[in-house]
Amino acid sequence: MRRVISSWGPSGRLSPASKPWRSSALPWGWGNDSGGGSSGVPPHPQRTSRAAKKAKLMQSFADRLAALEAAAGPAAAKSHGDKPFQAAPVPGDGGEDPRNDGNDAGSQKYDLEAGFSNAKTYVYHYQGFILNGLPEKGLAKSGLKLTCKVEISRVSQEFHLIKVLSPQLEEYNGIWPRDPFTNAHKLTQQIGLCFTQPFKFHYIRGHVENIHAPKDIPVLCVNIMKGILNLLPITMKESERTYELQEAGVEGTCHTRYIIQDDRKNNRAIVSRTKDLNNCVEKVVKNIGMAYIRPCPQCSVILETLQQLTQQSQLQIHAKMPVTFLELIELSRLATRENLESVWKQSSDRQHYRYLLLSAIATAGTTNTFMFLKQIIQNEDLSFLESTLTLPLAFHLTKTDSHTLKVAADLITSHGVQKSLALRNLAYLAYGSMICRHCSVSSSCSSGILKPLHDLTTNATTEDEIVLALKAIGNAGEPASIKYIKKFLPGFSPTANALPERIYINAVLALRKIARKQAAEVQGIILQIFMDQSLPPNVRMVACVVFFETKPALPLVTAMTNFVQKKNSLQVASFVYSHMKALALGKIPQLNHLSTACRIAIRLLNPRLDELSYRYSKVIHTESYSSVYRAGAIGRLYLMNSPRSVFPSGIIAKMRGYYATSAMDIVEVAFWSQGLMDILKKQKTSFDSTHKTMKKLGKLVQGWKELPLEKPVVSAYLKLFSHEIAFGSVDKELIQKMMKYVTEPEEKEKLVKQIITLFQKGLEGKWIQPVLVGELRHIVPTCVGVPVEMGLYSISMVHAMATVNGQISLPLTGDFRLKQLLKAKVQLSANVNTSIYTDLMAVMGINTPYFQTGLEFHAKFHASMPVKFDAKIDMNKESFKFEATPVQQETELLGVRTKLYAVSRNVDEPDSVKRTPVVPEVAELDDADQQLKSSERSYRDNAKKQRMSYETGSQRQGYGLKKDPHQRKEKISCPNPFCIKILGMTICTCVTPKLCNAACLHKFAQECEINLTVKPEAARTKIQLEIKSNLGSETTELGHSEEEYEALQAKVKKPKFLKPQKLVAVLRTIQNDKKVTRFHLVVRADLHSSIPTVEAVVSEGSNRMKFCAHFSIRDSQKAEGYLTWGQECRDYKIAARFAYGHYAGYPALELKVLWPQIPTSTKAAIRRLFTLIPGIVYVLGLPQRKQKNPSQEASVVVALTSPRSCYLVFKLPDITIYAPDIMLPFSLPVSQHTEVLAMQPHPWSLFSDVPSLVLENLKAHCSVSQDSFTTFNGVRFNYGMPAGCYHILAQDCTSGLKFLVMAKKADESNQQITIHIKLANHEIDMYPSNGLVKLRLNGVQKLSENLPYSSNSGVHIRITSENGLLLQAPETGVEKLYYDGHMLKIQVPFWMTGKTCGICGRYDGEYEQEYKMPSGYVAEDTVSFAESWILPEDSCARAETRNSTVTEVCTAWSCEQI
Repeated sequence: MRRVISSWGPSGRLSPASKPWRSSALPWGWGNDSGGGSSGVPPHPQRTSRAAKKAKLMQSFADRLAALEAAAGPAAAKSHGDKPFQAAPVPGDGGEDPRNDGNDAGSQKYDLEAGFSNAKTYVYHYQGFILNGLPEKGLAKSGLKLTCKVEISRVSQEFHLIKVLSPQLEEYNGIWPRDPFTNAHKLTQQIGLCFTQPFKFHYIRGHVENIHAPKDIPVLCVNIMKGILNLLPITMKESERTYELQEAGVEGTCHTRYIIQDDRKNNRAIVSRTKDLNNCVEKVVKNIGMAYIRPCPQCSVILETLQQLTQQSQLQIHAKMPVTFLELIELSRLATRENLESVWKQSSDRQHYRYLLLSAIATAGTTNTFMFLKQIIQNEDLSFLESTLTLPLAFHLTKTDSHTLKVAADLITSHGVQKSLALRNLAYLAYGSMICRHCSVSSSCSSGILKPLHDLTTNATTEDEIVLALKAIGNAGEPASIKYIKKFLPGFSPTANALPERIYINAVLALRKIARKQAAEVQGIILQIFMDQSLPPNVRMVACVVFFETKPALPLVTAMTNFVQKKNSLQVASFVYSHMKALALGKIPQLNHLSTACRIAIRLLNPRLDELSYRYSKVIHTESYSSVYRAGAIGRLYLMNSPRSVFPSGIIAKMRGYYATSAMDIVEVAFWSQGLMDILKKQKTSFDSTHKTMKKLGKLVQGWKELPLEKPVVSAYLKLFSHEIAFGSVDKELIQKMMKYVTEPEEKEKLVKQIITLFQKGLEGKWIQPVLVGELRHIVPTCVGVPVEMGLYSISMVHAMATVNGQISLPLTGDFRLKQLLKAKVQLSANVNTSIYTDLMAVMGINTPYFQTGLEFHAKFHASMPVKFDAKIDMNKESFKFEATPVQQETELLGVRTKLYAVSRNVDEPDSVKRTPVVPEVAELDDADQQLKSSERSYRDNAKKQRMSYETGSQRQGYGLKKDPHQRKEKISCPNPFCIKILGMTICTCVTPKLCNAACLHKFAQECEINLTVKPEAARTKIQLEIKSNLGSETTELGHSEEEYEALQAKVKKPKFLKPQKLVAVLRTIQNDKKVTRFHLVVRADLHSSIPTVEAVVSEGSNRMKFCAHFSIRDSQKAEGYLTWGQECRDYKIAARFAYGHYAGYPALELKVLWPQIPTSTKAAIRRLFTLIPGIVYVLGLPQRKQKNPSQEASVVVALTSPRSCYLVFKLPDITIYAPDIMLPFSLPVSQHTEVLAMQPHPWSLFSDVPSLVLENLKAHCSVSQDSFTTFNGVRFNYGMPAGCYHILAQDCTSGLKFLVMAKKADESNQQITIHIKLANHEIDMYPSNGLVKLRLNGVQKLSENLPYSSNSGVHIRITSENGLLLQAPETGVEKLYYDGHMLKIQVPFWMTGKTCGICGRYDGEYEQEYKMPSGYVAEDTVSFAESWILPEDSCARAETRNSTVTEVCTAWSCEQI
C-alpha cells in the first residue's frame, strides 16, 4: 500500500487515501469575505441566486482548497535546466465552459473561472506526505512529509508566480501510527536551496498548463512543485451536481468524477473529486530495466569486487555470490570504456576472472559495455565459445539507441563475426531482436537500421543465407521489410515459384511480428498464400497459424472457412478445423472476438473432419485462465503432416501467457523434416537399364510427370519471448555420416572405442553460471510530485562440480569387437555436487539523489544436490552393485528465507541505513493491558524503540545491495520439525513458526525460513544396492532368497519352471562397516512354459511383513495377476484379470479387479467412494442402472466402436454405468478382427504382436479383383478394363522409379487379369494358363517346382508359391505382391507415402482427390481416371466401359458411398 496525501489551507486536514480510487474533499466558503486579510480570498460581490453562489464559489476556491488526494493538474513543465519527471503537454480543462446560461434568477451571466487578483499576494499552508507500507495498522512503514508555506501572485492575464517558503522535511520509519515523524535537517537544507527563487506557471480557466522553473533546478524540485500546483486545477460545470470526464493530471489523463454537495447550514459546499487510475486514456508511467545504481566507476573497485566473487567460488558457491555479481553488473554499467579496457588487461589472463567479467559486462547492457565487447571480438581476444555465449546476451540486454544500433550493425558485418557461421547466425538474429526492442519504444524507426538485414536479403545466394535473412527480418518485425519478404513468396514474385519449401515457411513466419503493426496488409498476404493450392500443405498450414495470430474478424474467418469447404485438401482442412475448434473453446478474454468468429464459422465445415485419424494434421490445444487474477496461459502443439509422410513433418510447440490486457509469447520450439525417409531407406545399387525402360514407358502416358524428390533436411529453432534466438539444420551429408555409425559395423566399433577411451580418461571440472533472471523498474508519479518506484531484481548463481572416473576390463586392440563387451567388467565412480543460489529483491518506494524511502522484500533460495556413488557391472556374471555415499554431515538440500523491511536512507546519515521489520518483533499489547503514561514519556519510549529497531549498514545508492539482511549468527528456531528416516538417513523439513503459517501474505513475507536438511545416523554411512541374475545356488551373499521363494512357491502352488530365470536384489545400508539389510527383492520368471509366469517377493529386513506379486498369461487373450501382503504374504489380497475379445460385436478389452481380503480401513474408504459415484455420474449426464453386482469386484469394458471412439461399461457392486461414444484424442491403428490374435500359437502374441500390428496398419494396400478396385487410400470403385490394354496400377513416381506394376485383362478369360512387374533388374510376368498361375522371369518360364526363387543381385527379391504367387521386394518399395489369377494385392511400406501413382493412387491420405491423372489434375469420374493410366499400344482397343460406377471411402471398419 502506498499512502499519498497533500493538503492546502490553515487547518492542514488530511484525508485518508485509498487505492486505486482516491478522493478528496474541497471545502468552499459562502460567507461575507470581501477580500484581502489573512484569508486571502479574492473579492467578489455576494449573490443570492444559484449562479451567483457558484460564482462566489469559484472565486473563493483559491483560499479554501484542501485535502486533495487524487492526481490531477499540471502537465508540461518547462525548465531552463533539467526536465521534470515525465513532463508532457496537457490539453485544456477537458470539460465544458463553466458559464451561466442565464436561466437562474437575475438572468445574468457571470465569469465562473477561478482566478487571482493582480493586486494581492496569497499565502497558503501546504502539507503532503507519502507512506509506503501494508494497509494494516501496527505494521512498519517508511515515508516522507513536506510542510511549507506557498506564496502565489498574479503578474499578468495568464502568468502567475509561486514561491515555496520555509520548507520542512520529516521522515518516517517505524510502526504506524505509533511512532512519530523525525526531522531531516540536512535534507531540508538541500531541498530549501531549490526554492530560493520563484517558479512561474500559466493558469487558464482553472487549469495549470505550463510550469517555468529557474535555471539548473533539479528534477526532484520541479516534481515537488508539480505536486503543489496539482491542487489548483479544477473543472466546474454549472448545471450539474455529479459529472464525469477525462481530466489531465500528474498521473495522466484519467477518468475523473466530481460530486458537489451543498452545506447550507454552514454556508459552504463540498466538491469531491475522485480519479480512477485504472481507467486512463494516457497514463504517465515509465518502465526501464535498469537497477538502482551508485556512483563508483573506479577500476580498483571493479577488480576488488571481481576478486571477491572469484574467492567465493573457489571451492563451493557462496550465499553472497548473487549479490556480489549484481554489484559487478552495476559497476560495469557505470564504468567507461577506458575503465573496462584497463580491467580487461589486468584480468583477462586469469580464467575465473575472465569468465565472470565477461558475463557481467554482457549483462550490464550499456553502450560502453557493448562497444567494449565489439572491440575485443574484432581483436579476436575471445574464443569461439566465449563469443557464442557473450555476444547474443549483449545484443538482447543492451539498451538501444541510434548510436548503439550503428555499433551493432558494424559488429555483425565485421570479420570476427563473419568468419564463424554459427556466430554469424546468432548475431544477425540478435540484431533483428535489438531493432524490434528499439522500434517498440521509439517514435521513429529509421530505415537505416534495417539496411544490414535488407542487404543480407538482397545479396543472399544460397538457401541457408535466405533463411537467415528471413529469420532476422522476422525478429525485427518492421513493416518496411514486407517488400523484401514478398520476393520469396509465390504469387508475389515470379522468381519465387521454384524455391524450396523451407524458404516459403520462413517467409510466412517472418510476417508474424509485422502483423502487430500492419495486421490488414499481412492478413491479405497470408490469405493469398493459404488459398494457393499449388503450394505444399505445410506452407499453407503455417499460413493458417500466422493468420489466426493476427486475430482476424469474422468476415475473414468465414472467407477462409468457405475456401476450405470447397477445396478438398484433407491435410489442410483437418488442420484448420482442429485449430478453429481449439480457438472456439477458448476462454481468454483477449481472444473473445476471435473465439466467437470461430464458433460461427466452424459450423460451415463438416464435423467429420474432427474424426480423421492421426494421419492428418491436427492442433492440440490446452489453456488455463483465472478471472480472479486476470491471468492465464495457453499451450498449443501444431502437428503438420505432409502427403509424402505418415508421421508429422512439421511440429511447432508454443506457450503464451496472458495478464490483464497484455500477452506474451513465452517459448516456442519447432522441428521440421523433409525427405528424411529417403535417406534412412537407401538403395545400395542402381539399375540403369530398368530405370530407362520405366522412364520410356512413363513418357507414353499423356501428361505424366515425375514427382520431384524432396531435399533432405532436418531443421529446428527456439524462440524465447517471441524472439528467435537460435536455429540449426542438418543436411543430407551429415545425416548419412551419422547413419554410418549406426548401420556399418566398422564405423560402429570405431565410435564405441572412442566412447570407451573417453570413459576411461574420466572427467573433472567446475562450472559456474551467473544468470540475471529479472531486473524491472516501474515508475509512476504521485500527487505530491515525487515519483514512486516498484522494482524487482532477481539473480541466480548455478554451480556444478564433478569428478567422474571409469574403468573397463577390456583391451582396445585392433581386433576389438562389440560382442566382447558382453564379458567385460565396468566400474564407474562419480562425485557430483550441484547447487543454485537465487536472490530476489522487490522494492516499493521513492528513489532520489537526496533520499530513499520504501519497503524492501528480500528472498533467498538455495538448493543443492550432492551425489557420490560407485557402480560395478560384471557382464559375465550378470551382476550389478551400486554404492552411494550420502552426506557425511548435516546438509541443507533446500532453503527459502524471506525478510520484509521498511527502509529509509537520506543525506542526513550517509553512512547508515534504517531498517524496521514490517511486523514488530514484539507483539502489540491490547489497550486493556496498557498503563497510563505521560505524553512526554510515551514519546521518549517510542523513539527509543524506533532507534533500537534500526539496522545500520554501509550507505548504498541502490536498495540493500551490500548489506545482507539474512546474515546473522543465530538460526531461527524450529521447535517442531517434520522428520523421516530413510535408509539410515534422517531427512527433516522445517517451517519456522515465526509468522510463516499465518494466513496473510505479508506475514509470510515478513520473516520466514523453510528448509529441508539431511543428516546421516552414523559417521560413515553408505547405501548399497546389489542385483544378481541367474544365480543358481549362489545365494549366500544376498540373503535367504531361496527360502523366501520356496515359501512363495508353496503358497501359490505354481507349476514347476522349465527354465526358470531368477533375479535377486538387496538394498542395504552400511553404517560404520556394519551391514543392515533394508529391503530384499526376489524375482523369478519362466517365460518359455505354456503359461508364462513372473513372481516377486519383497521383504523389509528381518520383518516378516512381505509383499508377493504374481502375473501370468493364461492364453493369447487372457492374463491375470494378484498382489498379497502381510505376515508371510497371507493377510491381504488383491487380484486383477485381463481379457481380450468382443463386446456387442466390437473388439473389446476387459479389466476386472477383485479384493477378497483387504484392510478394514481400505474397505471403508472404497464404500465411501462408491456412494459418491452415482451423483458424479448424474452430473456428467451418463446413463446408469442400479444392478446387484459382486460385492468385492469392479470391472471396466472398453469396446472400440471406431478408430476414434469407444464404448465404456463400468460395473460396480451396486451400479452399472454406461459411457457411449467416447471420442479418443487420436485414431488407433488396430484391426477390428480379434480372431487374428486368437489364432496365434503362443500366448506372448498378446503383447509381442502389437508393434507389428501397428506397423502393418501403417502400410498401404491396393487390390484388384475382377472389376473392383481398392486404392492405397481405401477408396473403392468399379471399372471394366478394356481388353488388351495395360493399365499402370502402381509405380514409384519419383525420379528413382524403383518399381512399376501393370495389369490387363487376361487373353483366355475376362474374369482374370495378367500383370507385368518391373523392379530392380527384373521383368516379371504373372498370368493365368489352363487354370494355373504361371511365372515368367526376364522372359524365361519359371516352373512352380523351382520356387521359391531368391535373388540378391543388388536388392533382395523373393518369389514363393502359396495358393498363388507371392513376391517380396521391400527394398524396391514392394513390400508384398500377391497374385492368384483373379485377384491382385499390392502392399507398399510407409516410407513410400505420397510417392506412388497409378490407379492405386498416391497413398497420401487425400481420398477426396483420389482420381489424380498423370498430369496431376483430378478427373471428373472413375472412367476418365482409369483410362488416363492406360499404356498406349497397338494391340489396345478401348472397349466401351461400364456407365455405372460405385465409389466408396473406407475407414478401418466401415465404408461410405460418396
